[in-house]
Order: sequence, then C-alpha cells, then structure tokens
Amino acid sequence: MRRLFLLRAYGDFVIAIRAILNSPQPSDTKIIASNHFIPLFEAINEVFDLSPLDIEFQDFGINQFQLNFFTNRYLFNTSTAGQLKQIKKYLDDHSIEYIFSDCENFVEQSSRLKAFEFFTKHKFTPIVKKSKVYNEYTQFFNPSFKEIIAKIPAEGKVLILPDARIQKRNLPQELVQDIISLSNQKNYPVQVAYFKRVSQVNKNGKAETVQFKTDLIFAQKVYNNFSELIQLIQASDFVIGADSLPIHLSNLLGKPHFILYPNIVSKAFFTPFAIQNKYYAEFDKFEQDSIPFLS
Repeated sequence: MRRLFLLRAYGDFVIAIRAILNSPQPSDTKIIASNHFIPLFEAINEVFDLSPLDIEFQDFGINQFQLNFFTNRYLFNTSTAGQLKQIKKYLDDHSIEYIFSDCENFVEQSSRLKAFEFFTKHKFTPIVKKSKVYNEYTQFFNPSFKEIIAKIPAEGKVLILPDARIQKRNLPQELVQDIISLSNQKNYPVQVAYFKRVSQVNKNGKAETVQFKTDLIFAQKVYNNFSELIQLIQASDFVIGADSLPIHLSNLLGKPHFILYPNIVSKAFFTPFAIQNKYYAEFDKFEQDSIPFLS
C-alpha cells in the first residue's frame, strides 16, 4: 500500500487527484491531505465523482496556500516548526499500523525532501523528481493512460481568469484588454473574472490603479470560492489564464485553455492540452495571432 501526503498548493492537489482517479485502482493509494484542501475537494466533488478515492483530511496547521516549509516566503514563519511537528506526530501515531501493511510514504515533489525527512524523522519518496509534473504523475499512477485532449472550439464563450496565487504571474491589464479586443472582433462573448477583488497588474507584476474607463467593466465578475470558479469554467467554451489553479481546473474539467506567463516561469506545470497544442505564450511575446482560436 502507498500513502500519499498532499501538502502543497491547490494546483498540485488538482493534478494529484486527477492522476489517482485515472489509475486502475484509485483506492490503492491512501491520501493524507491537509485540511486546507477541503473546500476545493468539496467543490470538485460537486461535478466529479470522487468516491473512488481513499482520502483522509488532517489538520497540520497549514493556514496559507501550502506547507510553509515548501515555500520561500513563509519558510521562517513562527508556525513552520509547528506544522512539521504535527506531521511528525501523525506519522509517529500511525506508524505501527502501516509497518505490517508494507506501506511506503510519498510526497508530491523532491524539493527540500532531505530536510523534510530530517525534521519528520520518516522516509518519503517523491512522485515528481524532474520537471514535467503531469507526465510524472501519469507515469507513476497509470503508465498506460492515454490523455484525452479537449477539442478547440470553432466559436464560443471566452473566459479570462487573470489571477494567480503568486502576483507576478497575474495577467497584465494590457494583455487582458488585448484579448478582449480579439474576442470582440470575433463577436465572441467574453467575461473577465477575478477572485474576490479586482487585482490588475502591469507587465512587471506591479499593481495598477483600476481605471474603469474601458470595456472591461462591462464583462467583469468577482468569484468568491472554488464552487463559483468551477461554475464559471463549466459555463465557458475557452479559458485564458495564468499558470495557476484555474488552468489546472480547466484541464480537469476538459475545457480548452491558453496559458499566459512571465518569462521567469518554467513550463513544468503546463497542462497536457497546452503542451500538445502549444497554447501558451510569454507576456512580452503575446501577439494578435498567439491564440489561433481568436486570431
């Protein structure tokens, strides 16, 4: 039996859930997930049958987007040691029952793995050891799985999701306006949706003062939770967004999508759809014909 600890960001969680659902026997993997994933899990469960999963949520004190220890920003936060202690306690309290079941512990990635093992006093095997995250998950859980790539629509509703967990990945306002113009030229309905607030940035990732003097105001929406985000994605025909959770949800839901990203971002987390169709572009290299669907 294998026991997979999910402790990282929301996008990692979606990728892991997708891979396990596609495995021959999803219940063969015991998932130990931080309880900060519960709202996302419940939202996905509204549209996907997640009952085949053997998942257990635990309170490890994670109150940001992922375990502090796996971040740079919160690594030295006062709560980091407490989170590691809670994980170690769980492992210690449940060690005997897994010794006799020949269980192996897994985590999402190899980053800071040795230090993580040192603090938790337990051995782990990473699923992602190199860089192509989707490929490595697929190879681990189901090498024979054949990706079903979403079809690019001939026309339809365009949804732009500019937000990302990391602000420098947010789509610059200039790009958002360019995409709106391209959609208008095609007479495609377009909607721009932000998480809880309008958070526009320029190409350098700096926050911009919002000037409601453009056509953006007429198609703007704010969503407040994962369920509302999933509803927006499902109601669209094509999603354009940052390299972040909404794109991974679009992939999970089978929606065609396009990724826009700053040149400091690698393609490690790009979806199979984006990679196969080359549906991605750097902020500074975006041109009118970058998105064939709109050009």
